Amino acid sequence: MTHYSGGQASESSSLLRRLQLEGERRMAETSIIAVLSALRPDMTMALVLPSVMAAVIGGWWQGALVWPNFLFAIVSVLLSAFAFQMLSAYQDFQQSLRSEARPATDLPNSAFMLQQNGILPPTLLLNMGALLYTASALCGLWLALFAGWPVLFFGALAFLLQLGAVISPVRYAYRGYGMGELGVFTAFGLLSLVSAYYAQTRALSWLPVLGGLPISLLVLLVVLSQNLTTLRRDWLIGKRTLAVILGPARALDLNVVVTMLAYASILAVTVLTPLPLWYLVGLATLPLAMGVFSEVSRNLTAPEEAVRLRSAALKAVFWTTVLCIAALFISRPG
Repeated sequence: MTHYSGGQASESSSLLRRLQLEGERRMAETSIIAVLSALRPDMTMALVLPSVMAAVIGGWWQGALVWPNFLFAIVSVLLSAFAFQMLSAYQDFQQSLRSEARPATDLPNSAFMLQQNGILPPTLLLNMGALLYTASALCGLWLALFAGWPVLFFGALAFLLQLGAVISPVRYAYRGYGMGELGVFTAFGLLSLVSAYYAQTRALSWLPVLGGLPISLLVLLVVLSQNLTTLRRDWLIGKRTLAVILGPARALDLNVVVTMLAYASILAVTVLTPLPLWYLVGLATLPLAMGVFSEVSRNLTAPEEAVRLRSAALKAVFWTTVLCIAALFISRPG
């Protein structure tokens, strides 16, 4: 009898251990998914594309791509984009804890809800953001050794704009007047264009700004669409994005205007710059970007409609970049 009870106790202990290990495994998987959600790889990919476009324009202009400079430039922007997503998610949650904020929710698997439900510690986002920015700065320093100190100047400006958008006491992305959207457009668009081009050519020029403008405008479209998906949450916590200020109908109109400007700029830069006629192939994604507007209601009554807008904008900026880069490789001399 004693032997039987001992065996039963051993089996129970083994079962409890297996259940504990299974629980720990699921918790680890949940934590990984939570961190990936905070990184928002789709948004990060979009923020990096202007730098990729400018670097390729620089390589096309001088006849060859300087691969070490290309890799350090892109990795630096990629890490800073990941860090920016982390700190944005952290600050959004902190904003919701302010006394004047009202109770708010978000999409179930968003970093905001994961923090609210205690699955994703806010301090983890803050620490990871700091770590990623440090790694980005180290890549920038190495790039400066290869390409010269001006890349540090442009990188430092972009860094200050990114931090100022989400870190107290500035937090200009929460204050309205379109400052948050303009800051992202400048940091990840205009400054990244100039920096990545300089890393290839060691020269300053309007060519990367003009040639990369369509991609930067489409990135701005992604940001505007993302703000539409979080419009109600941002309104409740007091984050004054353009979507909150304008309301869904006028914000949707703004998205249409930005889309039209992006594709009109492809026509303009092909005429006004030395970029090849093949660059017009970027217009092929126009139906993808514009078609979605006919599929959603003007007031975006269903949350899925805003998500559909963001998805279309992400696809448009990705495939436009791919087509424009392909155009440059096709027309490369020699």
